[in-house]
Amino acid sequence: MNTLFLYLFFFGLFFIAGVPIVLSLSVASLIMLIVSGLGLLSFAQKFMVSMDNFNLTAMFFFIFAGELMNNGGMTRRIVSAVSRLVKGIPGGLPIVALISCAFFAAINGSAIATSVAIGSIMYPAMVKQGYPPAFSASVIAAGGIVGPIIPPSIPMIVYGAATGDSIAALFSGGILLGILITVGEVVVAYFVSRKKGYGRNIETLDLGSSKGIMWALIFPIIIFITIIGGIMTATETSALAVFYAFFVGKFIYKELEFKKIPLMILNAMKGTGAVMAIVGAATAVGWVLTFQRVPQQITEVMVASIKNPSLFMLLSFGILFIVGMIMDLTPAILILTPIFMGPVKAFGIDPVYFGVFFCTVLTAGLITPPVGTLIYLGCSQSKASFGELVRWLIPFIIVVYLVLFFTVLFPDLLTFLPKHVFHLY
Repeated sequence: MNTLFLYLFFFGLFFIAGVPIVLSLSVASLIMLIVSGLGLLSFAQKFMVSMDNFNLTAMFFFIFAGELMNNGGMTRRIVSAVSRLVKGIPGGLPIVALISCAFFAAINGSAIATSVAIGSIMYPAMVKQGYPPAFSASVIAAGGIVGPIIPPSIPMIVYGAATGDSIAALFSGGILLGILITVGEVVVAYFVSRKKGYGRNIETLDLGSSKGIMWALIFPIIIFITIIGGIMTATETSALAVFYAFFVGKFIYKELEFKKIPLMILNAMKGTGAVMAIVGAATAVGWVLTFQRVPQQITEVMVASIKNPSLFMLLSFGILFIVGMIMDLTPAILILTPIFMGPVKAFGIDPVYFGVFFCTVLTAGLITPPVGTLIYLGCSQSKASFGELVRWLIPFIIVVYLVLFFTVLFPDLLTFLPKHVFHLY
């Protein structure tokens, strides 16, 4: 346990000092290796081996597919089609933004990509129609968190690669949860807009033609069927997503320009590279902790002091809530996964249920202060202060955590589809 406290001390020290997350993880890992009397070459070995994982290549392709969607006209058509469904409803545009985020999430799998893609279209539209900038940005941020929940999900790919659990089962477990969170956020947007008088008696937003929308709508269905049906792996499906997005954008919508593709590839490589570096550093940390038997020690303490699996889930909820508030999503998943796996097995908790729950609670941290990445993205977009944006986000944060707490009481919400409908495990 001393190794764990040592790691937390140094990582926390570097993190608070503003050291980049990859360096914070790497230096903390090297210090633990020195104290433990292990060779420093172990860090380089674990760093490189962790990235030699076929499943992780899906991240690049899904991010690249999202870039192709934005530039090929697919994202705009999704938003345009959804906007016609909520004409004249208070909070119509925020509702459009939230539902569009859910559709985009079913293709992309990233919170930031979802927020940027939908926000680039919906944020200026909401501001133009009289919605406060901070409220508009809070809607985009709240909608963004369904990106890693509704399949495909990059965090679930990372988690599945780390634990060996079925990525298809994890994906299907996130479907209903993502829908419930979206519905809850739509209800919040409606009542806030109705109370404030937003979205009444305004002209219908012209987002252009939604002609050819069926090509966009069948896209997530194709992805879902190929993964859940076992036709393709997540990585193979992500490559198919790139081909489909390119084909539709270039030859059906005829909006995709060849000259922009190198920049799109570069953006996808940057996003993937940042995640992969964190994967390498966090894996080295996890290896040192495992070598020092920290997960086993934590398991023994928890099993001895907690007799009820439900109590363990509530405790896990609290720990993940706190960690999600202060740590970025990917390193949190990689660092905490080996620590939690022992108690999960000891208490007989369904690993797919815990995996979906685990990833989603940490994802919710993206809109939870003080370190919520999507909050800062919203501040940059709206020029609003951090505190102002958080005030608008509070009702969205509450409804997200209420849905998550509900899954603690009724775990079948997450396991019904993978276990009883798709028979994935």
